[in-house]
Amino acid sequence: MNKTMHNERYNISAVQKALKILSLFIRNDEGYTFTRVVNESGGMNKSNVLRILTTLRNEGFLCYDEHTSYYYLGPVFINFKSAGTGNLRIYLEEDLRRAAKESGMIVHYTVCRNGELKLIFRFFPQSSFESLALASMEEGSVPLNATGAGKIYAAFADEDIRKQLMDNCRFLSYSPNTITDRNIFEETVRTVRQQGYAINNCEHEEFLCCLSRPVFSAGGHLAGALSFSGLKDMFTGERYERMDRLSRELSAELSRRFAYEG
Repeated sequence: MNKTMHNERYNISAVQKALKILSLFIRNDEGYTFTRVVNESGGMNKSNVLRILTTLRNEGFLCYDEHTSYYYLGPVFINFKSAGTGNLRIYLEEDLRRAAKESGMIVHYTVCRNGELKLIFRFFPQSSFESLALASMEEGSVPLNATGAGKIYAAFADEDIRKQLMDNCRFLSYSPNTITDRNIFEETVRTVRQQGYAINNCEHEEFLCCLSRPVFSAGGHLAGALSFSGLKDMFTGERYERMDRLSRELSAELSRRFAYEG
């Protein structure tokens, strides 16, 4: 049996078609409409294309924006190709907005980009929180030593990312509660790793507390930090218990969506 015959014997047509469609999205971060996928699929009929797109979407390889009717690379690729902020918003926004409403807290999501922690999304439970937002941390760089998200990355990020973040951290003080000693911070990080979540006890702003949890992707890599923030007196009683439950459930759901199997 020659090599060509051997290769043809083991080719699976449906898999080949799915990979061909998937390769379109790997080459284009802007996404595709259904019509464009059909036009660039090399002669596949619409029903086959729709079945393939639906399967890829259900398995997390693609996501779909109902507002624009565009398909994009899904969460499975978060470890292999840097997902743009717009793509992440498609499959995070609805859940984060709902969590903010149900918890009564500010819900935000932080990722590591080019060796820096970046707060990329922040959602408020109601319009009255807009005044609090003005005093809260602006979207952008997140200090490692003064935030729950920072502690999550110091505890759960891959070792090369963790080392880079730790070495680049200047351990500046932002409030009387900020941890400015690297050794003490390392001890705190060990506790975070053991308990699976981090608390920011007014360490960045004197009046704001935060509960953060890791979101994992395929292979157990850290995909981001999910955080619930509010005034210090909100972190007590039934309100804290509700926030703790919602954060735990949502971090697990997002990890599942990002193809984490732990």
